[in-house]
Amino acid sequence: MRRHIFNSIVIIASGLLPIAIASAAPQQTLSPSQTLVYTKLTHELIAPCCWREPIAIHRSQESLQMLAEVEQLVAAGKSEEEIKAFYIARYGERILADPPGHERTWLYYTPVLLFVVLLVLAVFRLRSFVREPARQVGSSTPELIARVRKETENGWT
Repeated sequence: MRRHIFNSIVIIASGLLPIAIASAAPQQTLSPSQTLVYTKLTHELIAPCCWREPIAIHRSQESLQMLAEVEQLVAAGKSEEEIKAFYIARYGERILADPPGHERTWLYYTPVLLFVVLLVLAVFRLRSFVREPARQVGSSTPELIARVRKETENGWT
């Protein structure tokens, strides 16, 4: 029984040891403006291990290392543009969640433009369906009246 309690204490202590070491390590304190820059940058930089999530969310070894680097760079007084330029030089523009440029803006407008064009075509097509039957009845009205008169005269007498 004592051995079981001792093992439980060792397991709990070994789990708490990394937390104690991490909290004992000196943490860099950022000013409120630096914290804003840090938060913005960590959401704008993509994790280079898989290129899917910002480093603020992703928890790979590379993204954790980048988080520490960004914190050090911000604490050192580097500007947002300098830090972005540093990572762009290392990884290319792919590192940015929203790369600069207007190469892909047509992707935003194409669905809207396509919807408007299809709507206009649908309106014109529906108008042609409505007008055609009216023209057919209007063009054959005298013939239809004559035929109805003939049939009613023959049927009533």
